[in-house]
Amino acid sequence: MTKKEAMNLIASHYNRIKKIVLMSEKKYFPNNKGLYHEDITQDLYLKIHKELEKIPNNKNEITKFLDRYIYGQAYIYQSIKQILINTFRRESKYTRLDYLKLSENEKKYLVQKIDKIQEETIQDKVDKYVDTFYWFDKKVFNLYRYEFKTHPTEMSKQTKLSESTIYRTVKRCKIKINEKLKRDYYDK
Repeated sequence: MTKKEAMNLIASHYNRIKKIVLMSEKKYFPNNKGLYHEDITQDLYLKIHKELEKIPNNKNEITKFLDRYIYGQAYIYQSIKQILINTFRRESKYTRLDYLKLSENEKKYLVQKIDKIQEETIQDKVDKYVDTFYWFDKKVFNLYRYEFKTHPTEMSKQTKLSESTIYRTVKRCKIKINEKLKRDYYDK
């Protein structure tokens, strides 16, 4: 069986998985009344697709993978539960705002605030500040942030730098950035 055939097999179980997601959402988050089950089903399929791409194109490996996701109920329930939890954590950080119920002054204020935010984000300011660092610090910190996504062990193997060097350099850079942000935003 090829990866494409495996993905088609998984896709043929879409409705069954969607029902499992809906049931799980009602079980763990009964107040949401099934608002997110379609989004979470799609997130699950994206996760499955990414994992399928990572495994070797070997019939045995693909069969093990399918056993886990199609025939193994526990694994799919755990995956759904984790995606649900992550989704609701992310959602709980934001407050929903009913734009239609706002007054004209509040709408104008929000539009002005959004324009200011869009001018230059904190990320842009951090990037500019990091560009002023010593070349080694800048290179290590940017590799750590963007290329290796906070995996110092993998970065150490690839760059032939010790983990302690990476750790110390990144820590030093973070301290400098925090001090700069603190001066710029909180000491005003």
